[in-house]
Amino acid sequence: MSKILFIDEEVALVNMYRDIFEKKKYEFLTTFDIKKAFEIVKEEKPDAVLLDIVIPMSNNVIAEQGYDFLKTVKGSSLTKDVPIIVFSNLNAIEDRQKSRELGAAAFIFKRDCSPREVFETVEEVIRRSKKKE
Repeated sequence: MSKILFIDEEVALVNMYRDIFEKKKYEFLTTFDIKKAFEIVKEEKPDAVLLDIVIPMSNNVIAEQGYDFLKTVKGSSLTKDVPIIVFSNLNAIEDRQKSRELGAAAFIFKRDCSPREVFETVEEVIRRSKKKE
């Protein structure tokens, strides 16, 4: 059974993707707390992470915490091999470039994709990751 971590604060979106992935026999983990997300990655070693970039901080300040998470995960010898798929409403060339430079395995623009495309992207990223091993 593959394991995915979904990092997003949009409850309806989380629930929709939980249903999709669990029907496909994935173990579905989720949080929108960036510190907790890093702990989950260290402990659970998911096969892939779907990561939103803009996530509110605990004081409800909107911030691009996803980049910090991506940098932290890719900078740690314990977690650097976990593939991260940026799943964001940010879609400027700079956002895609920054995600790639920080080590993202793929980038999905939330507003321009179907759930099927998201699932297929996750499957492809996991397949590529397992080939590297």
